[in-house]
This record gives sequence, structure tokens and C-alpha cells, in this order.
Amino acid sequence: MEESIQFFPASQAPKNPYFSILIPSWNNLHYLQLCVESIRKNAGVPFELIVHLNEAKDGSMEWVKAQKDIAFSYSEENVGVCHAMNAMRTLARADYLLYLNDDMVVLP
Repeated sequence: MEESIQFFPASQAPKNPYFSILIPSWNNLHYLQLCVESIRKNAGVPFELIVHLNEAKDGSMEWVKAQKDIAFSYSEENVGVCHAMNAMRTLARADYLLYLNDDMVVLP
């Protein structure tokens, strides 16, 4: 299963993030965009965003690639939350991990 996961570090990774925010997503682009927007708007400490894309048949791959500050992993098939979380952890650089679903928003 792990050999079917591809990894893409962020091209503009933040320096010294306090949190690595891990977000698994499965063809849920609209909600993923709202989630990321809320994090960027309301986070009070330095963070890095890491997304796992299961399938990405909804345009989410193209959108995430355009976001230079998001690292991501990708699987052609849905590998489930556990494999997605483990894949994203390999990209994380912060001491603290924060798990969010792609349909969650972060408030001030």
C-alpha cells in the first residue's frame, strides 16, 4: 500500500513551523479550500499545511499543486485515513501535529 503513495514537499515551506496541520481529503475540493482558507486566516502561530489526496478526481490535485506552501501526498486509490495520516507524517517538520478533516474550519 505505501508504495502506491507519492510525496510532494512544499516548494515554499514555512521556516520553523510550530504545528504541522495534517488534512486527509477524498474528492472534497470545495470543503478543502474552505478549510485551508480558514487556517490561513485564523492561525495565530507559524504552521505548515500537509494534505493527503485520495484519488483527487475533483481538481484537488491541480489546486493543491498551485498552493506553493502546501506539502502533500497522493494515492491513486483511497487508502483510508490511517495510511493517509502516516504518509503525511513523513512530510511533517514541526514538533506538534494537528489533525483536521477537510470539512472542518478553524475559528479565531
